[in-house]
Amino acid sequence: MVFNYIKINNPAIFGLIYSGGLLIIALAFQYFEKLIPCQMCLWQRWPHIAIIIFCILLIISQKYLKIFLLLLIFLAFASAVIGFWHSGVELGIFNSPGSCSSLSTNTIVTLQELLDKPVVGCDIVVWSFLGLSMTNWNTLLSLIETFVLIYLSFIKKIKY
Repeated sequence: MVFNYIKINNPAIFGLIYSGGLLIIALAFQYFEKLIPCQMCLWQRWPHIAIIIFCILLIISQKYLKIFLLLLIFLAFASAVIGFWHSGVELGIFNSPGSCSSLSTNTIVTLQELLDKPVVGCDIVVWSFLGLSMTNWNTLLSLIETFVLIYLSFIKKIKY
């Protein structure tokens, strides 16, 4: 199996690589492709950041092994839930939150800077591949991460 070949049958290593990869891809789209994330896009990143932090803590120490494994699963599922909500907003099924835009007024100094700054609403699909938006892909990939973490954490017997 692929997991045995590349030695990521440890849920902490898997979560670190998987969530780290998803974040790197999101940041690459943001900075290299100039796709501005909306507020909900940013919300979907926070669980992946937390997964990376907890995976590093789990690699360093297995003191709270089961609690950290449950947190990893919960966080991956939370990203999928936020992505599902965001997908519904894109399709017009769910209402978007009132704060849903990429506009941050913390760094804006003048009116001209405010007018020049692009605003992306959460209901706008800025990128799609195979008929799925970036939000749909994050939802799908986060669900896959959830199930793989469940498998690696509690179904497959691993040695730490």
